Amino acid sequence: MRRGIISGRFGGIEMGNSKKRILIAGGAGYIGSVTVKSLIKKGYDVIVIDNLSKGIKSLVDEKAKFYHGDLCDKEFVNKVFSENKIDAVINFAAYKAVGESMQNAVKYSDNITGMINLLNAMVENNIKLIIYSSSAAVYGLPDKKIIDENEKTNPINYYGYTKLACEDLMSWYSKIYNLKYCSLRYFNVAGDGGLNYVDPEAQNILPIIMEVVFGKRDKLTIFGNDYNTIDGTCIRDYIHVLDLVDAHILALNLKQSEIINLGTSKGFSVKQLLDTTREVIMKDIPFEYGPRRAGDPANLLASNNKAKEILGWEPKQTLKEMIKSTYEAYKSREQIK
Repeated sequence: MRRGIISGRFGGIEMGNSKKRILIAGGAGYIGSVTVKSLIKKGYDVIVIDNLSKGIKSLVDEKAKFYHGDLCDKEFVNKVFSENKIDAVINFAAYKAVGESMQNAVKYSDNITGMINLLNAMVENNIKLIIYSSSAAVYGLPDKKIIDENEKTNPINYYGYTKLACEDLMSWYSKIYNLKYCSLRYFNVAGDGGLNYVDPEAQNILPIIMEVVFGKRDKLTIFGNDYNTIDGTCIRDYIHVLDLVDAHILALNLKQSEIINLGTSKGFSVKQLLDTTREVIMKDIPFEYGPRRAGDPANLLASNNKAKEILGWEPKQTLKEMIKSTYEAYKSREQIK
């Protein structure tokens, strides 16, 4: 594992006699880097850990204190905690490709090892709050069309299992050490947070569509057009990354442990997403229908009632805004080449 390399400086506002300092694991990634930017803008001090396996160092706000290293390196994690006063932790760090998780469980077990090292360091340093980037993958193939937090968890891939295992770890540490946690279960994250992020290994539908638009792929393949939906394609709940980040920051104020879904409760089919993208960017996008993928439910929508009640949160960005911001990010990157 890599040893830690540090750079950056602190900025922040006074809260009482001290500054609120947040450690963000995976802070150079898609969601993490936007969270870092937003926290610093709000006056927090931010410490970032990232192994840069997919994260991009240039996206990390220069006011953050950056450590290049891996959560699975126990000595490195302990060094970061020993060198900084930390008030809370947000953990985005994880491998996330569903298909790869079923081929390389050894690699994806690092998601669990990293969480154990984080929690142990929190206990050692008396840090009482962690916000966790979880996933709708913990539900597997749910029975309901709109899923609330009481839906049974039954992951059908190893990635989903690692997310659920980390939730279980936090629950046990909460019972034993009285730390508080908030597990935020995302549905389909989309949009750009103002950093012109381009996914280096696109796995999600909107980045894949953008790779077609900008010539990296010949066409989009829509997996299945015979589902019992409005047009035969799967319906998903898309949430803007900026709305997602807002929820993480609100969760820093929680006084009790919670598991909370994050979504809009509104669904769009894959074909509707494609058609809306064509409308927004005013370009044709070649596509074809392929066979269904194993394990794809027809509908996957989040109930966000608990997020509204507990966090005082609700999504603000529209699907068109998600598409436009993503397109502009990819366009900007293409112009740099």
